[in-house]
Amino acid sequence: MDFRVSREAFLRVLTHVSSIVDSRSTIPILSNIYIKCENNQIEIRSTDMDISIREFVSADSTKNGEATVNSRILTDIIRKTKKNSIVKCKLEGSRLIINSDNSVFELNALSADEFPKFVPLDPTNAFELTIPQIKRLFNKTKFAISAEETRYYLNGIYFHTIANGSKTTLRCVATDGHRLAKTELDLDNTVNIAGIILPRKFILQLDRILGDFEGKVKIICSDTQVSLEADNFIIISKLIDGTFPDYEKVIPVSNDKLLQVEADPFFNAIDRVSTVNQDKAPTVKLQFENNNIKVMATSTDSNKGDEEVAASYAAEALEILFNSKYILDLQDVIEGETMMLELLNQSSPVIVKDPKDTTSLYILMPMRI
Repeated sequence: MDFRVSREAFLRVLTHVSSIVDSRSTIPILSNIYIKCENNQIEIRSTDMDISIREFVSADSTKNGEATVNSRILTDIIRKTKKNSIVKCKLEGSRLIINSDNSVFELNALSADEFPKFVPLDPTNAFELTIPQIKRLFNKTKFAISAEETRYYLNGIYFHTIANGSKTTLRCVATDGHRLAKTELDLDNTVNIAGIILPRKFILQLDRILGDFEGKVKIICSDTQVSLEADNFIIISKLIDGTFPDYEKVIPVSNDKLLQVEADPFFNAIDRVSTVNQDKAPTVKLQFENNNIKVMATSTDSNKGDEEVAASYAAEALEILFNSKYILDLQDVIEGETMMLELLNQSSPVIVKDPKDTTSLYILMPMRI
């Protein structure tokens, strides 16, 4: 194996591929990345046995070959080389020789035969989305993914389609039991996804990587895996093997008390008032009455804060306790200048809607007063 490659192009691919590598893996080969040189193209792969990434980069090659080398070390070397330089890589026996300007490095290389194979999914059930569309679906819901490993079936986004007349609607849902986020998108083509759970790690990897691509992505779903392909990049992930709860049952249908408030003043008031409460689960009490929201917070060591925010609310007075963090997390997903709250009583779930985005809905569970 012998090739020359642009430092910027090489680093871009290495950064993508190395992002899933666990340097502490007890299986040495999994701390490495796979490099294959063939016909002026470099294939680079990595896996943690749950997620696999493969990406190609153009190069000037004089000899084909393959090997695996330590992911972290190689990526750090290329990152620290001079910008806009040419990197030369040559495999000599079990050593990968790297040249860049006046620097020379030798890395131990393990046999490529030991590296797990990369098996693309059957494209039968494939469909396409634009990168802004897939990023929007995930950004609108990922904040509600549970981090509790005991409830592993909530550690991802529920991804499924709904037949809607002649259209197919793709829906994403996430919940941690304290809040729920739901958003959807009408598809141009007919796709049938009965319901799969995309792991949190897969979502976060895409969040880091997709900004480097443009155009469309191809998505393929099977019963046990999902893949996403863009340009010369493909990522495959195992699905969470579990049953997502029937989320429709927790969406209230009888919340008859309606409130409208300007989003920024509401969020800013909660942010300011909750500063006094540094508890692990910071609480804020909202008092709704006479076109007004009174925001109140008290800490366990008796710090207090309160602020009033104008709102449109004509129903009976109501007082509800929330985790302030869960409310503030909505600040990143509300697009409009105003937001709607649909209330019932102090212990029932609250529906939050964004008038500017009719495709999304959020649920907040109150805390006990």
